[in-house]
Amino acid sequence: MLSCAYASSIPPTSPLFHRRPCIAPYNNITTLKPILHAPTKPTLSLSHFHFFLQLYSRAGRMREARQLFDKMPERTLVSWTILMSGYARYGPASETMRLFQDMVCQHSGARSFRPDPFIFSVVLRVCASLTDIYSGRELHCQIIKSSFMIDSFVQNALVSMYASCGFIKKSVRVFDRILQPDLVSWSAMISGYVQNGQEEEGMSLFCEMGQAGILPDESAFSIVVGAAANLGCLGFGLQLHGFIVKMGYYTSSLFLQNSLMDFYATCWGMDSSRRVFDRMLEKDLISWNIIVAGYVQNLCNYEALLVFQALMVDIFECDEFTLASILQAVTGLGVLDRGREIHGYVIRAGFDTDPYVMSSLLDMYIKCIDNERGCHYDASIALKLFNQWQEFDEFMIAGLLKSCALQSDFETGKMLHTHVVKYELKSDPFITSSLIDMYAKCGITEAARWVFWGIRDPGTVPWSAIIAGHCRNGWFEEALWLFRTMQFDCIEANEFTYTSIILACIALGDLKRGKELHCHILRAGYGVAISVVNTLIKLYSSLGCIQQALKLCYLIPESEISLGAMIQACASIEDYKMVLKLFHRIQRSSGQLDHNSAYIVLDSCANPVLLNAGVQAQAYLMKRGLVTDPNMSNSLIKMYSGSGKFAYANDAFNWMLDKNSASWTLVISANVDHGHPSEALNLFMQMCCKNKFPDSSTFSSVLKACAQLGLVNEAFWFFISMNKDYGIEPSSEHYSHMVDVLGRAGRFEDAKAFIKEDLPFKPEAHIWRTLLSSCRIQGNMRLAKDAAEKLLELEPSDCAANLLLEQILLTVGKWDDALKLKNRAKFMRPSYSWIEIRNHIHEFASNQILTEEVSAMLEEMARKMRELGYVSDKNHWLHDAEEEHKGIGFQHTEIIALAFGLVWLPQGTPIRISKSVRMCGDCHSVCKFMSTFIGRDMFVKDSCRFHHFRDGRCSCRDAW
Repeated sequence: MLSCAYASSIPPTSPLFHRRPCIAPYNNITTLKPILHAPTKPTLSLSHFHFFLQLYSRAGRMREARQLFDKMPERTLVSWTILMSGYARYGPASETMRLFQDMVCQHSGARSFRPDPFIFSVVLRVCASLTDIYSGRELHCQIIKSSFMIDSFVQNALVSMYASCGFIKKSVRVFDRILQPDLVSWSAMISGYVQNGQEEEGMSLFCEMGQAGILPDESAFSIVVGAAANLGCLGFGLQLHGFIVKMGYYTSSLFLQNSLMDFYATCWGMDSSRRVFDRMLEKDLISWNIIVAGYVQNLCNYEALLVFQALMVDIFECDEFTLASILQAVTGLGVLDRGREIHGYVIRAGFDTDPYVMSSLLDMYIKCIDNERGCHYDASIALKLFNQWQEFDEFMIAGLLKSCALQSDFETGKMLHTHVVKYELKSDPFITSSLIDMYAKCGITEAARWVFWGIRDPGTVPWSAIIAGHCRNGWFEEALWLFRTMQFDCIEANEFTYTSIILACIALGDLKRGKELHCHILRAGYGVAISVVNTLIKLYSSLGCIQQALKLCYLIPESEISLGAMIQACASIEDYKMVLKLFHRIQRSSGQLDHNSAYIVLDSCANPVLLNAGVQAQAYLMKRGLVTDPNMSNSLIKMYSGSGKFAYANDAFNWMLDKNSASWTLVISANVDHGHPSEALNLFMQMCCKNKFPDSSTFSSVLKACAQLGLVNEAFWFFISMNKDYGIEPSSEHYSHMVDVLGRAGRFEDAKAFIKEDLPFKPEAHIWRTLLSSCRIQGNMRLAKDAAEKLLELEPSDCAANLLLEQILLTVGKWDDALKLKNRAKFMRPSYSWIEIRNHIHEFASNQILTEEVSAMLEEMARKMRELGYVSDKNHWLHDAEEEHKGIGFQHTEIIALAFGLVWLPQGTPIRISKSVRMCGDCHSVCKFMSTFIGRDMFVKDSCRFHHFRDGRCSCRDAW
């Protein structure tokens, strides 16, 4: 049996999960059996029958009470009243209604059997419990005919009956006609308001009760404390607490102490709730349940586990509510081992037949599947739990379908689908939506559509599931069509529907439809829903509308804003100023970053001008314990490599205890980008020796390393090994790297043949761009001209290609063609460079007016270079990336940014610059020469690669 494994996992001597043996309380009714069931029964009087009948009823032995009632030779109004009161208290309540109808029908003409106020109050309480308004109204009519409306029992029962049935106005009408309402009347009316969600009216009535001179009792206080908790009225609750202490109920009423604990846990956090708990002289299981549930509700799951451990040491037992709460805490922490221990206790304590507990246990196993400590074994446990149950409901099946969806377990999902069909559960919206979600996450969208179109009248939940399923599988246009169909069918969308549709607009890059959807969301009232607003922020930030995204941030709490996604979007469009502003906003925010947002923050700082922000981000995340994850170390490698701190990236890799494939790939890429191709290939060999499987990105870096080293044969060996040994289909990027390998080795005929014969697709822009770069490095202008023309056919607005082609045309003497190309290039996007000074990003654009300090520094730099004998390479004059040549290329944005850094950065501080286009050859030569005398390292990251200038050399080895 499955349960035995968990029962045996805990030592029997452990005090944590011991349970006291259940001892049945002494029951005096057992002494009656010799009398009532004797062969010769003594003659019992009517009073004796009433005594025994009342004894059975008060003990809850309703079957024996009914048997005794049926054997009575004569019944009176008292007999009927006793039995009806017993059924009203212990159930089934419907039996009370039948008895009342039988009594009225059998003795309709007898005056002695006419219902009295007590009977009416009992039956009205039953109508309230059954929410049977029709029977309640009939009784109200009979009460009026019987002239019992002035009786306080009846009046109070009518107030409760109408309130319980949801007719609060009728309840108020009855209450208002009570001439002198007593404490029970006030309490019933206050309770009615709270039951119907009108807590403010209930608290106001409580104040009126005090003004009327009626002092509340424990029941009235508990009702109003619950109302204050529901509304989050901390001030009113504190006043109630003082009132309770003043009246002397605080130390004497365990019931009120429990209510106050629940109030503080809901409104003021767990400190005050725990203070009440610790000062209680006596605690029952309800007290422990409230404190455990309070910790779980406030996401203090570890503290909940500690309290649960103290509970098991103190009273050695718990109930199904304790177990449900603690299983939720285990789920929140992802501590599956502790969950297994609790599973063992559930079995030993006999709770394995309780559907409430077993549903919580199943939910715990399902939600732990996504955790690293979860595994398929745990998923099979969830399925075995389901198979062991004789009875199951729609929530259990929906939970198991969710488990299948998380694992993409199609076979188990099909088996559960047969259960759904067999037990005719297809009409349940939870199950149908779970089936749709399961098939969609398994990648079988057609099956999800088949389930959806089989629903007779699909509601919001199935519509949301099918739309989300289409988005998940990349069917974005179909998802938008489904949303329109949903609107035509007059089905109201919810926040899950809207988030899926917004994601479809993001994937399609359709800002217009996204704005239309935003208007629809505002009209539907979801304009402040946190998930919807965050998705809209992602829409606007991803599509370049950063200001609109920032405006939306004011609609939701600071701690709920997905600032990480906005940082990523700003970094992708090179808005580094906004990246810094957003990160500083995160630092000021009281909210906590999750791991995914932390990855985004670090990845977005992978730029030279954001190095300081990246270091601050690392410190911020370290303080919050978010850097222990291996994926976070990978982000650190990427951040330091992208910002020019290659040594720090290597250190981050070397300090990792558990290096996964992504870690090796990132450090190999870092070595290639920073001009260490030999080390990159050595690392690749080490990676393979440690049985870490490379991926597509790994081979891209390896092929780039081969291109830098001129290793043609080795590159082809790696290229063939990709598919042959690792099953990785070469992408267009890999073919591009092979063209670069051949071009950098000077084998242009082989490169042309490779493009013409070996490419499995039509040459794309990046293929011609790679060939163009290789031709420029090797000086093959004829082939460079052909490559540039091919590139411009595919991407006419490519700035670098236009400038290179202009240089080539000038070189071959085609001045007119070069002039036309130059005039067209003037209308293209200007180039920019950025530099960070004291946590502020400074941007420099082409043709920018310079300040006096920068102009003076440029003149000083030019003078110094001329004194040291610098002469510009005329081959670079024709390749002017930004404007006409005016001697030494000091008019380009990266040189202006360099001069700005020399003015404002302390002596010896490295200068880090980011540039939007490829660095021209003249500026490259200037930076190399300047690195010999300015006394600092210079880092420039352009659109092609990294440049680290030091002692007259560049890390790119003049090949970029």
